[in-house]
Amino acid sequence: MKVLLVAEKDDFKNLLSYHLKPIGFEIVHYRDPVKALDNLEELNPDMILFHSGDFPRHWKPLLKLLRESKSKEEVVFILITGEKMDVDEATKATHLGVNGFVKENFSDKEEIYRLQDLFKRYKSISDKRKFHRFIPAEYDKLEMLFTHPRRAVLVTGSIAEISIQGATFVPDISSLTEDVKVGETISHCSLLAGENLIHVDCTVMRNRGDLGLKFKSFEAGGHHKLFQYIQERPERELKAALGRE
Repeated sequence: MKVLLVAEKDDFKNLLSYHLKPIGFEIVHYRDPVKALDNLEELNPDMILFHSGDFPRHWKPLLKLLRESKSKEEVVFILITGEKMDVDEATKATHLGVNGFVKENFSDKEEIYRLQDLFKRYKSISDKRKFHRFIPAEYDKLEMLFTHPRRAVLVTGSIAEISIQGATFVPDISSLTEDVKVGETISHCSLLAGENLIHVDCTVMRNRGDLGLKFKSFEAGGHHKLFQYIQERPERELKAALGRE
């Protein structure tokens, strides 16, 4: 799969190559947006990453030209932004057919997961891993609580990382889970994903202050609810981007 990166810095290409090359992406880097526009048909990328801060006047004509011949499912177009993006610019991007937005800090795993989320929403990745993980952002609502497997103690906490197969759980009070053993089953965990309360049994795979949990079994319909919540993440991100002041 080919990624067209339009950005000034080589650092972006190096970081993207490090994270994306192992899962089948080839990064083609252009520092000249006009040249990228001229060669767009010949390049025929699966995804375009365009740094809006580097070239604020060029991403609109390139996106407009792209959408005249390629749908959002055929070519994924993602804008690289700073910490904040102008609401008017985000609205224009949405109208022109952008697939989503990522921040420019690709040394942050969260941004790489977000990038993969956006791509997977529209196209498939030949990833060697059997599942996809993401780090929750401020617009994601993910919490968990359960009863200690050997003591009648209620443990509450947040989710640091999640996939359809498991999660990293960070307890609010770490001393409550110090004696939780690897291999133990924690039954009847309550996982809040958005507005859905999902009951799931978990196996403890790691205890290093946070708990690495593997989902063992779900209540009826619970697996689908979590899968749907994970799949809807790009929409939550887009709404959050449009809602920024």
